[in-house]
Amino acid sequence: ENMATDVKKKSPRRSFNTVHATRGVWLVKVPNYLSEAWRNAGKGENLGKMKITRANKAQVQFFLDPDLIQVKSGDAKSLELPREHKVNIHQTSSQCLHTFSEDMSSGELASEGKVIQRAEIQPVNSPKYMILKRHQMQHAEKTKFTVQHLSETPTNSYKPVSIHKEDKEHELKKKKELKKARDEKGVVLDLLFSAFQHSDQYTLKDLVNITQQPVVYLKEILKEVCVNHTKGPFKYMWELKPEYKMSNTSGTSTVPTSQ
Repeated sequence: ENMATDVKKKSPRRSFNTVHATRGVWLVKVPNYLSEAWRNAGKGENLGKMKITRANKAQVQFFLDPDLIQVKSGDAKSLELPREHKVNIHQTSSQCLHTFSEDMSSGELASEGKVIQRAEIQPVNSPKYMILKRHQMQHAEKTKFTVQHLSETPTNSYKPVSIHKEDKEHELKKKKELKKARDEKGVVLDLLFSAFQHSDQYTLKDLVNITQQPVVYLKEILKEVCVNHTKGPFKYMWELKPEYKMSNTSGTSTVPTSQ
């Protein structure tokens, strides 16, 4: 009874507002300088305007509000932010994304809507943007170290260590990896095809956990029957090649065999 009471105290019930759960929202990635300008904007102040040109392919542009262009940098220098930006649209048909918020005073959680469009705002190459980037690079190069005079000489002494804790852990991890026994190629393929019946994409780490095979050996097999996405929403994930997808569902798969 006491344990149950403690759990209730540590995890109080919180309400969850779903009024806007079905509302469509955009999930937009913006540059740091743009997000900072928005955070510093007054309540109810315009952040900018979006222009959509419908031609053969819709083109989207974002224009920062003129009142937010002038900013002060960390060294109190006045800078002018670029106003014109391009908006790259990404598909979300294969993803189910929602946005949530939390009221810091009441602790209430709320669903702010379902993501119907993902986008990325990028500045257009212009003299204003180049000046901003140059200033950011110069500011980053400035040292942040300070010299402090010590009133007393430090008395702590440290003995040199030949092997650090992190190095030991890394060596143990490598040894465990080498100890993994290689299964027959057909066995590994069966495990892979079985896994891809439940999901279309996996990370390499997930497939290592599923097959329990050494990474190098597993990648050799994956390259024969899978594609590794190098960009897009499934970047760094593995997916069955189309021919194995079709054959895998029909039950007449042609499995590559080892030489």
